[in-house]
Amino acid sequence: MRKNILVALLFSFYSSIAFANPACFSNNEKLGDSAYWSITAIELFDQKRYEDAVAVVDLCFDIWGPEAQKIQKEMHDNNEPAPAVGKVNPKQKKAIQENFLMNDVSMALWTKAISLDKLGLDTYAIDAYIKCINMTHGRVWDSGGYEPNGWFWSPAEDCANKVKKFIQ
Repeated sequence: MRKNILVALLFSFYSSIAFANPACFSNNEKLGDSAYWSITAIELFDQKRYEDAVAVVDLCFDIWGPEAQKIQKEMHDNNEPAPAVGKVNPKQKKAIQENFLMNDVSMALWTKAISLDKLGLDTYAIDAYIKCINMTHGRVWDSGGYEPNGWFWSPAEDCANKVKKFIQ
């Protein structure tokens, strides 16, 4: 069964490229491309369409992932502290939101890792968790359904907690 899932993932990925999947680019002028991509992946995840969520992340990752990884490396090399999690003040919130590419990529990597985990593809999930963990400066806003009250959480921290089950 796992081989069938992997074949389906690969087929989905390559067939999506062939048809220029619109999941990579926003048709909403108020929503940027990387945010649209990340939101598309999380919506598929929420619908329990885990294979599709992974395929969307993989399809578009090469567009935004390398730049986000470069920014993350620079922040790490410059010893920049990771943004706060939880409730933040308006200045902190603005700084986090300005880091949208890191946020979108870290959310997409979280979605991929969790989806692979749910599919039982442990080896691939571990690899995705590690990539997610390395995006330490990414943050995701969780309104809890009560905008504008909410908080930020770290996909990297959550991935680090979830991958522990494979190590213990």
